[in-house]
Amino acid sequence: MLKLTTDLTDPITLQVMWNRLIFIADQADTVLGRTAFSPIVRENHDYVTVLLDSRGRALAQCTWSIPVFISSLPAAAQQYFLKKFTPDMLVEGDVLATNDPEIGTGHLPDVTMITPIFRNGRIIAYAGSIAHLPDIGGRPLHSEASDIFEEGIRFPIVKLHKAGEPNQDVLDMIAASVRLPTEVKGDLDSMVAANKVMGRELLRFLDEYGLDEIDTLADVIHDMSERQTRSAIRNWPNGTYRSEVTLDGYGDDILLKAEVEVKDDSVHVDYAGSSAQVLNSINCRTNYRYAHTAYALKCLLDPETPNNEGCIVPFTDEAPVGSILNPQAWTAGNSRNLIGHVIPSMIFKALEQVAPDEVIGDSGGAPIWAANCVGQRADGTQYGSVQNFHGGQGGRSDSDGLDTLSFPSNCKVTAVEMYELVVPVLTECKELIPDSGGAGKFRGGLGQRAVLRNLGETPMSVYLASERTRIPCFGVVGGHDGRIGKVLKNDQPQFPKGKITLQSGDRLTLETPGGGGWGNPAERDRALVARDLKLGLVTPGAAAEIYGYEAEEE
Repeated sequence: MLKLTTDLTDPITLQVMWNRLIFIADQADTVLGRTAFSPIVRENHDYVTVLLDSRGRALAQCTWSIPVFISSLPAAAQQYFLKKFTPDMLVEGDVLATNDPEIGTGHLPDVTMITPIFRNGRIIAYAGSIAHLPDIGGRPLHSEASDIFEEGIRFPIVKLHKAGEPNQDVLDMIAASVRLPTEVKGDLDSMVAANKVMGRELLRFLDEYGLDEIDTLADVIHDMSERQTRSAIRNWPNGTYRSEVTLDGYGDDILLKAEVEVKDDSVHVDYAGSSAQVLNSINCRTNYRYAHTAYALKCLLDPETPNNEGCIVPFTDEAPVGSILNPQAWTAGNSRNLIGHVIPSMIFKALEQVAPDEVIGDSGGAPIWAANCVGQRADGTQYGSVQNFHGGQGGRSDSDGLDTLSFPSNCKVTAVEMYELVVPVLTECKELIPDSGGAGKFRGGLGQRAVLRNLGETPMSVYLASERTRIPCFGVVGGHDGRIGKVLKNDQPQFPKGKITLQSGDRLTLETPGGGGWGNPAERDRALVARDLKLGLVTPGAAAEIYGYEAEEE
């Protein structure tokens, strides 16, 4: 076989090798998505594939990764997996997995899986993946759980496969504890297959380049990425920058505070002063919190470099123990995205004077709205699936925010046709809400209105996760707030979190929030206002009141 050059000082060679590693992660991504059983994995892409070096450091991740997984998988590997199962305890074909929120991404539905990759009898790397399972037992996702024990089964780091053979005892225990055993087992098998593909393709890569290990290449990539990030930080003035955000919470307001300290070539974020942990499932654990801290800073400083361990080394954060951003282990957290997704917006707000052209307005997709529809069909069989509904993205310095976009997550939405195949609902309406984006030089993206009708003969339980129904998304650099969201059942207002029961024929209306604007609305280009009027994105009344634009100007 032809051996390719491995001169890591040559930038072209390095870039080609780096791109190949990312492609390996993308190949695994394709395998996981195409073979998964549940819509939340197969359609929503609520999963990630990551290639780790022998020390558990992230080397390459799939292109369509979710931001929360940027750091949570390598953190789980380094802090837990590799400590519990040292290399001498592993053999080829072993597969490790856990759904412990303290280890992984902060809630039970996400399973973190790591597979050692062997070459010449020793571990030279690890293949990692995380996927959101459709059910994990206990109370359904987005329910009103008061502690972690109500939220479902929790299994520690175990060998899901031993020497290539499924650990049937563990798999049977999981299957017996969930509502959708076929889908759950199918998704776990898809994760195993994806990790296997990463291992196979990495060994092929090493053969082609005549390499016996990957750590040397990893060191080069990590060092370059870290230098790039630190160089970008030096362009910011040293100082401490603060912001706070108030959220609807679970009946009582939740206050989040951030103090961002820029010091030479590093950034530290302190969340002291944020609200205490609560007896609801919105508590946000440390790995999940840090992932959003790192994501926000990377967006501002170095959005182009492919994600790897080196990119985030200059970032640190902390929050007081017992706060909603560093809760105790027993607390519930299955809906932790209702808090964690807001962290990037809060950091952008703190840094709007430092990096005004890089920050964006607060986003109505932060957090994602989700409806988990659960019930029994007339024949007694169980159904259950989550559908996402996105609000408008915040405006930015050079364009309007995108409508109905998932940000800072990038989960897709299950196609209506696919969702209606697995859940007895009819989606009667999905439309943009005019005037819902916050005004600005560049306005926020629009929210959406969706109407679901229960077509089943039996009651349907909808477990809803939503935010910004009382307190709107804020604008930045002088931009205005977006429109708040609404939840209606048969046109009557509902409490926007937890369980809503739909009898046969009942309708649930969800109106997601609009994004905050960027910049002074008085500076908006008249042509953009005219375009919005023509497309029906703003009404004549709003155009006149906010922008001073009259229809006769067209």
